[in-house]
Amino acid sequence: MQLSTVFADLGQCSKSLSLWRAAQLLLLLQLVIKSEAQNVDSSLFYSAGVVEFRPTLVGTSSEILADHLNAYIDIITSPEANDLDIIVFPEGTLNNNFHLTYVPSPGQNIIPCLHSGNESSSLYADFFIQLSCTAQKVRKYLVINLTEKQDCLPPHLDPRPCATNGLNIFNTNVVFDREGRVISRYRKVNVYVENKNTTLQPEYAIFDTDFGVRFGHFICFDMLFYTPAEELVQRYGLTDFIFTSLFYSELPFLSATQLQQGWAWGNNVNLLAAGASFPRTGTTGTGIYSGPDREAMSVMVTSGDGERKLYKARVRKIATGDFKEEEKLAQSDTHLPHRDEQPIQVPSTSGHLPGIRLLKDPQIESFQSILLTNDTKIFEKICHDDFCCEFSIWTQPLQVPSNKTAYKYRMGVFSGSRTYEKDQRNNIKVCAIYTCRNEDPASCGELLESNEFYTDLYMDYIMVKGKFPKARELLIMPSTLDADLNPLGGQEVGWKNEPQKNPPTLSEQQQQPQQQLAKQSTKA
Repeated sequence: MQLSTVFADLGQCSKSLSLWRAAQLLLLLQLVIKSEAQNVDSSLFYSAGVVEFRPTLVGTSSEILADHLNAYIDIITSPEANDLDIIVFPEGTLNNNFHLTYVPSPGQNIIPCLHSGNESSSLYADFFIQLSCTAQKVRKYLVINLTEKQDCLPPHLDPRPCATNGLNIFNTNVVFDREGRVISRYRKVNVYVENKNTTLQPEYAIFDTDFGVRFGHFICFDMLFYTPAEELVQRYGLTDFIFTSLFYSELPFLSATQLQQGWAWGNNVNLLAAGASFPRTGTTGTGIYSGPDREAMSVMVTSGDGERKLYKARVRKIATGDFKEEEKLAQSDTHLPHRDEQPIQVPSTSGHLPGIRLLKDPQIESFQSILLTNDTKIFEKICHDDFCCEFSIWTQPLQVPSNKTAYKYRMGVFSGSRTYEKDQRNNIKVCAIYTCRNEDPASCGELLESNEFYTDLYMDYIMVKGKFPKARELLIMPSTLDADLNPLGGQEVGWKNEPQKNPPTLSEQQQQPQQQLAKQSTKA
């Protein structure tokens, strides 16, 4: 059995999702909380930076490329980056189909910077050479995502039809070492509504560093599938990952940073995630994550045109094993909230995320769900086909001004196939509590138009349990979401898996003293 328990301050919404044949439990919480930094010995961590990067949308293709390249180099050479070992840039924010480059395979041991000005330089675009030289200059590992060209392979190596121009076009991650050498190349396996080629067989990208960490890396949509993302964990046993993305967030279960943290927590790995930043199209989401008992950071830009900013953190090397706090988590369910302390309803004063476009789960109405009432204690077992979840919730009624609209909540269960904006599917099982604009299930996963958030329910205790069948291609993961579309940190949410002989069970529990809740903003 796998037992996973989540503790938090206030559950405004709880939800779940699973990938491929994955089963996951997600708890959507409306909180704004900061976690305390850990003091770690320098020999036990490495310094990493991830970039939230706003692409330029106006200008000629040459002007846009020049702007992106100059901004990349400015960030890499900035004083803020001086102490970093590795810097990660997001997907789709460098070049385009009008300015392509060849990329050498790692086995060629090529430093593109050394090819500037000679005959072979025609293979590599100038922007590619400049980034190699910049990595060499600052002596840092760089991970960039670019649009790559490759001459079509002969039919005996790839029997698929080739384009009339004789080229394959790939969505590609490239890793430069401190010498500017290409030490890893990964071509995206799971392309998402993009006109790109894929390799005949999936690629698995792994590289070693001189600071003692072995990384795997993949791109955006890949995270939702067993190959290659989860396979790098299970098949290769890696503990540190790099994720480049241009991710379109979806409510209530698939916003960028909640998925990133959930994947890292579910696998108990370190994840460096860099996101493209243009919230008006729903693309944003950057963070550095570890397991639930280790410090993490994340950002979702929810207004304006996005940003170009370097975020950095000291990342604990998992191999050291000095951070484990299982005993503390195991004992943390002994304190339940006091029922006689009344929370205060606090309206939001900072608006209701007007600057970000969010997709909505197209299958949310297919959930078997029950409207959450203001009963003092709620105990429900909800089943969708043969998959059942148990909900235990303590609530208290809250007063809502007569001229204000309050969110409603549903306990929902789903078991079935999840489709995306193309012919790719995952089998998922979901146990969730999630917000709705009103009592209609069709309104779930949608934001109110009001600039203030209200709810007529306060939940001071939540536990959700689900039993999931065993499967090789399986990930059980938690996910949380606060008022600014960021996940809660490990100081607020406890998560622990306990493998046992029975089918895996996932439980999620929320509990904290209510007096802390009165200080929290409650915007949606």
